[in-house]
Amino acid sequence: MAITAAALQAELATGIKGRTEVVVLREYGTYGTKQVWYVQGGVNYPGRCKFVETTAADNAATQATAVLTAMNASHAYGV
Repeated sequence: MAITAAALQAELATGIKGRTEVVVLREYGTYGTKQVWYVQGGVNYPGRCKFVETTAADNAATQATAVLTAMNASHAYGV
C-alpha cells in the first residue's frame, strides 16, 4: 500500500539544529508497484532536487532510506 507524503517526511532524518535533511515537495503518484516523489535537499544536499522512485508496497522507513540513497547517489544539481 502506498504511503502519504506526510508519512515519508516524518521518517526522513532531521539534520543540524533540527532542520530537515530532505523535504518532500510532492508525491507524483503511484504507478503500478512504484511511487514517485519530488524531493528537495536540505542541510546535507543544498540546492539539490530530484525525482525519486520507490516501491509503493514498502513502509515509510524503507521509502525514506531509498530517498536518502538516491540523494547520496546524485552529486550534480537537478539530477
